[in-house]
Amino acid sequence: MAYFKTSIGRGCCKVSKKQKKISKLASFCLVLTEILVLVAVLILNGNYVVNISAPIPAIIIIILSIHVLMQLWELKVFLKPDSGEKFSLTVQGSHERKKSRHQRTMFGVTYSDEVRVDYDRNSEGILVYFRKVTTSSDTGPGCQPFLLPFRGWFTFFHVLIALTLMICTISIYINYDDYKRLQDYKQELAAKSYSEATQTAPPEKPELDGEDNLYAVYGELLDAFSNDDNPWNNFGEDISDASSLDVDREAFEPVSELGTHPLVLPILLFVSLILQLTAVVSSYYQAEDCGFCLPLFCIGYTRWFKHTNAYTDMIQQNIQAKHGQRLQLEGEQLELAIRRNTQKTQVDGVSYHDVGPQTAKRYEDQIVLLHLLLAQEHDQACKEVFPEHSIQNKGVSFILTAEEIETLNIHAEQAMETADVNNDDTATELVPNSTVTV
Repeated sequence: MAYFKTSIGRGCCKVSKKQKKISKLASFCLVLTEILVLVAVLILNGNYVVNISAPIPAIIIIILSIHVLMQLWELKVFLKPDSGEKFSLTVQGSHERKKSRHQRTMFGVTYSDEVRVDYDRNSEGILVYFRKVTTSSDTGPGCQPFLLPFRGWFTFFHVLIALTLMICTISIYINYDDYKRLQDYKQELAAKSYSEATQTAPPEKPELDGEDNLYAVYGELLDAFSNDDNPWNNFGEDISDASSLDVDREAFEPVSELGTHPLVLPILLFVSLILQLTAVVSSYYQAEDCGFCLPLFCIGYTRWFKHTNAYTDMIQQNIQAKHGQRLQLEGEQLELAIRRNTQKTQVDGVSYHDVGPQTAKRYEDQIVLLHLLLAQEHDQACKEVFPEHSIQNKGVSFILTAEEIETLNIHAEQAMETADVNNDDTATELVPNSTVTV
């Protein structure tokens, strides 16, 4: 059963431009600290302070390589952004139409096929935004992740690294736990052997004085430790016999070589795991167009981001100022029609959940009207900013490059600042001068 989904949205929470910058800085610091911790693990392993089993050093090297590659790419995008990247200006009405299809198969036979069309209410009334233009519009949802920019995979890479570090940390902790059990067993065996040696009463000897007494004691110690029945002579053999433990001897063979400071390794891996989990959250906060694909498990997800800036906010405010009441009334009537006319039909064994044809036509008419209003505002703004577009009877394209969007964004910020200053001046003039009489 395959699962591939494509959506257009801004994630679970709306993040401001300032919060996104803070998230980028936090992600860079966290990843840099994690790189230093993992490098320290490799250095300690080389100096035999800790001893790591064979697969884990290779896994750490792969994680370091991915981290370095992602940070270098982020640096490249920051220093030299792609100014030729294209985006399409569009508008969302009072509702957003979402179509989904769920098929259930068993032994190659489809026994359930359902198509559902949902109309989600837009709390903002309308939303003007940019969407990245892909190279191909006919690509299915299963191949949509491969149309994403390279940065769109970074969140997925961070999640994979976090899962890998979690597995490595758990494995090392279990290994260290067995190591502690082995050390406790050795201590118990040493204490038992010492107790048996001290409980053996020596034969009575005549009392000696001076140097004769010293030589006599020394001779008794030599005789005691040269005796085959002495438990201290069999101490090494007793330790190597792990039959009395809860685990067998083979389980202790990889454990007994953990280095001179075995506790350092699980602590460092746990710290790197905490840093990576925080980096995952920070990476999701700053993610825009993102997704992933696992062809082996037939799972894929793509989210095309709704890019907004000062220019889209200005266009949206102008439309709402001129046609806000009309659009609000139309949205309320459309919401009522959707609730009344949602129905379920069966066509050739496929179940359809959708509104009737009249309500669907009403939704499409609203979208057409909004795009006409968007075209008017966009055409006026572009002709003010780009003199080459001031040609009669020639409209302005909705598809813009990143450089053109940045120019329009600067123009919108200046226009909105000027409007705020004029509003403040107007409000000051309307306040009458007050006088106090005693």
